Amino acid sequence: MTMKNKQSLFLSKKELLKEAGCDDYNESAKRLFSKAFGISSAQSYKYQTYEGSNENASLFSEMISSRAFGVPTSHIVCSRSFWKNDFHVDKTVLDPRPESELIIDVTKNLLIDGMKVLDLGCGSGCLGLSLYKENSNINLFLADISKKALSLSKKNAEELKADCEFIHSDLFSNIHNNFDLIITNLPYIAKDDFRYLQREIILHEPHEALYGGRSGLDVIKQFLDSVNRHLNKSGFFVIEFGKGQDCLLKEELVRSNFNNVYYYKDLNNVNRVVCVKKDT
Repeated sequence: MTMKNKQSLFLSKKELLKEAGCDDYNESAKRLFSKAFGISSAQSYKYQTYEGSNENASLFSEMISSRAFGVPTSHIVCSRSFWKNDFHVDKTVLDPRPESELIIDVTKNLLIDGMKVLDLGCGSGCLGLSLYKENSNINLFLADISKKALSLSKKNAEELKADCEFIHSDLFSNIHNNFDLIITNLPYIAKDDFRYLQREIILHEPHEALYGGRSGLDVIKQFLDSVNRHLNKSGFFVIEFGKGQDCLLKEELVRSNFNNVYYYKDLNNVNRVVCVKKDT
C-alpha cells in the first residue's frame, strides 16, 4: 500500500468519524489505525511511513465503521489506558475514566508494605491493580458482583503480574476480612440523569455499573451502612461520586457518623472523590 494511499485512507476515515459526530474523531482514528496496522499508538502520527496491506486497510475501515456506529474505540481494540498501564476491557465492565485516576492520586501515598487493600466493585480491576503497581507489597483484594467482570480483572492481573485475591460479592455480602484501605467507584448516575448519558455509553456499557437509583447515591448509601465494619483501626475508604452530589453525600456521611472527611477536586474543579478515615 503506497504512502499516498495510506495517507488518503487515514484522512478520509478521520473525516468520516468527524461527520458521524465522534468528539474524539482524531484520537479514535489514530488509535484504530495503530491497531489495524500493528504499530504502537505513540508512533501513529508516522502513519505515512509504515508498510501495510489491503487486509490492514480493510480491517481499519471495518473498525472505523464500528466507531461511526457508536461502538467505543476501547471496545473495538479491547483495551483502555488508565494511570500508567493498559487494561483489557469489554462490554461487561465500565471503561476506565480519566477522572477515576484521582482515586489513585489520592491513595498512592497512603500505601505501606503489608497493608490490606480492597477494590470493591472492581470491574476491570484498573483501580486496585494501578495501586498494586505503585506498591507491589500491598495485599490486594478485588471484588465484584459480576463473575464476568472478575474474569476480566483476573486477565488484567495476569497481564500485569499482580499477586491478588478475587472475591465474588455483592458489596460486602461475601467479604469477611477487614482492610486498611477500601477504594471503590460504585454506580452513581441518578435516574433523571440517566437519559442524558452519551448514546454509546447507554448502548455499550453495563447499566448495573452506572445506575445509582433515584438519587444516584442508593448504592453508595448501602456501602456506607457496612463499610465501617470492614475497616481496620485507622483505616481509610475512598469513593468517587458524581458532579453535584457532594452536599447529599456529606449528609449521608454525617448520618453514618464519619467525621474525618476530605474532598478532592478533579481537573474541572469539581468535587469528585472523598477520602474518609475511620474514627479511632
